[in-house]
Amino acid sequence: MRERSVKGASFVFVGGSGGIGLAAAKAIASRGASVVLVGRDSARGEEAARAVREAGAREVAWVSADVSSVAGVAKAVEEIRASRRAIHGLVHSAMTVSFRRATTADGFELAFGLQYLARYALNRALVGELAASGDGRIVHVGGKTPPGLVPDFEDLQFERRRWSLLPALMSSQVLGYLHVQEAAKRWQGLPVTASIACVGMTKTESTMRGPFWVRALYGLAGARPERSAENVVRLLTAADATPARGAVLFDPKRYSPTPLSYDPALARRAWELSERLVRERGLALGPGRQGGAAQEADSPAGPIAQNR
Repeated sequence: MRERSVKGASFVFVGGSGGIGLAAAKAIASRGASVVLVGRDSARGEEAARAVREAGAREVAWVSADVSSVAGVAKAVEEIRASRRAIHGLVHSAMTVSFRRATTADGFELAFGLQYLARYALNRALVGELAASGDGRIVHVGGKTPPGLVPDFEDLQFERRRWSLLPALMSSQVLGYLHVQEAAKRWQGLPVTASIACVGMTKTESTMRGPFWVRALYGLAGARPERSAENVVRLLTAADATPARGAVLFDPKRYSPTPLSYDPALARRAWELSERLVRERGLALGPGRQGGAAQEADSPAGPIAQNR
């Protein structure tokens, strides 16, 4: 696969203090890029920043923010914008493995808040900076979902249904797929590509903190984070991003993105619902369609050499 040069380019890794996000950040750093890591744990974040710096990053910054809340997203956006006028890649790998129902500071079910709504909000808030790079890539780290699975829009927070981990995770995954599909439609003509990097079971710190059966399963069958990060790196570095627009990359051995094909009405519904939830909590979003976002991107940001 031919790669674009990312030397001097700026990449943001949300959930980059460990696991797949850190592995992908190190791979991008080895190509001479500048890296911003976003996460909750400052001790882990500083350690991750050192590892990324040692991998060859041109510059490394750590942003401490809990993006499971809209206020945390706003904090992350503010700090990212303070040092980056253009973003060439935004990677979402922040995930949760909670074996009891938990809620965010905003009252959302945790998987919905962290693994879906935070990604939606960050993408919307930073679309101008992504477009300003001339070739912005958004990559959601996700997994395979059962065919035909549709989120229950009447009970996304599992307040009526009995909560369990797998349905909650699958619901947030499908919502993410719907978002990427709708983003490809709404941002046609913008130099911004949203896609999904599909990964399998991965041996990370969070999975290895689970119950015995989880530790045993992932310990035996889980891939190393570096292996799972391969699809992320391919999507960030491919010379031609066109095939990945609104698509999912399943095969880590070859660059062959598969276009998403969910019901457009569902994708539109998820987008509009998410926009309302985020705006109600005070976050200023970038325009949701091509025209406004393009106008926002016309700030004097320009190509890689003009990054601050």
